[in-house]
Amino acid sequence: MQNEFRTAEHRDPYIDVVGRVLKVAEALASEPDGLTLNELARRTGYVKSSVHRILYSLKRHGYVEQDGSRGAYKLGIQFAVLARGVKHSLLELARPLLRELLERFDETVYLAVLRDNAALFLDVQETRRDLRLVGPLDAQVHFHATAAGKAIAAFLPAERAHSLLNGEPLKQLTARTNVDPVEVRRDWAKVMRAGYATNTEETILGAIFLGAPVFDSRRMACASISIGVPKARYSAELGREMAGALMEACGRLSQSLGRTGYTHESQLVESQPVQGRLL
Repeated sequence: MQNEFRTAEHRDPYIDVVGRVLKVAEALASEPDGLTLNELARRTGYVKSSVHRILYSLKRHGYVEQDGSRGAYKLGIQFAVLARGVKHSLLELARPLLRELLERFDETVYLAVLRDNAALFLDVQETRRDLRLVGPLDAQVHFHATAAGKAIAAFLPAERAHSLLNGEPLKQLTARTNVDPVEVRRDWAKVMRAGYATNTEETILGAIFLGAPVFDSRRMACASISIGVPKARYSAELGREMAGALMEACGRLSQSLGRTGYTHESQLVESQPVQGRLL
């Protein structure tokens, strides 16, 4: 009895049928247009009868859909319902993308998030180059001047964007800062058309920033990712490359937020803002 107990205790708890179900689901996830029974059997290496039983069971519970009685199989709505139960923070989803941008360009990358009628820098991935951008302890996300702030403000509903300019007079940060509300709105309109924002020495002389917007599951602007570059290392060609990379990264982050059902104002990240970083 004692030996039998030890054998059962150390037996591998892995359930083979669960692994088979997951392998079929993963194969379907890789092909949004669907796969036939024969294609799934080839991809998984399972016999058709086994795959058919798995598909039939998943279909009964809404986890698989089929086009007609003999058409391709696709993942069903129940997988999306399950995914919405997985809570991810914006920072958790964004950080790998920030690191990708840092690795690609070796320039400092910032994540800014909207909070009420203000925004804050939540994270920074800093280059190790000798010449790098380090800002004052009281750095803010200025909606009229920073690339991070413009990228968010340009895509806010008109009434909310308008309210950002109705408080105190806009701060003149450098000689290049635009403090005319009418001109700021025109700048935001350009940002909306281009899909990204620029800050050419508007906050720090000798520094150029580019930023792109991030949207939550409701397609509401909620954050931005930006890159800071010393003017000495900047070129128009580099700017175009960075703008494309930023928009692609922000698009991927927005898709992730959409898939997980992230609604920014009801799931505000509890992390503390980054201090001592550039705008």
